[in-house]
Amino acid sequence: MTKLLSISPHLNYRKKLIHHRTSEQNRIHKILQDANIKLTSVLSDIFGVSGRRILEAILNGEKIETDGLRKMVDWRAKASITDIAHAINGRIRRHHRDMLSYHWEHMSYLEQTIEELEKQIDQLLSPYRKEVELLDGIPGVNKAAAATFIAEMAVDMSVFKSAKHLASWAGVSPGNYESAGKKKRVKPHKEIKL
Repeated sequence: MTKLLSISPHLNYRKKLIHHRTSEQNRIHKILQDANIKLTSVLSDIFGVSGRRILEAILNGEKIETDGLRKMVDWRAKASITDIAHAINGRIRRHHRDMLSYHWEHMSYLEQTIEELEKQIDQLLSPYRKEVELLDGIPGVNKAAAATFIAEMAVDMSVFKSAKHLASWAGVSPGNYESAGKKKRVKPHKEIKL
């Protein structure tokens, strides 16, 4: 049980880091829009292979020519080189580049930390490989969700009397607040002040 409990802090921290990474990506989007660089209109994910190459060139202050752009853009990109060239033809100033650099470095740091955390989570889950694979086989459940299930509920289901008890413990049981066709008023939980 100790090993299972040690997964939870890793999962919670990973979730927070992903949230912070998304915030940094949104800040980068905003700076690009302010500089009139419309990468989002031509690339589905500006943090994909092509987008990252273009953003790194912008960060380095490179003048991006058509030939150079062809080398940067992945063959799977749906937009044409001409459309991408028009989209990056903005007015990036020094302060844009500085702010992009700060957000890019922080985002890269977060990505590296998330990657390290995922390796640690994978090691902690190694004794439960079979359970992870079974849960991962359920539609809508990926490996991260499977890890959360295992961390929260463990793998010994004998502690729950029935599936209904498990659903109730997990907080996914529907409440029955209706009697004789009339809905009952649900009182909010009292707040505990510390």
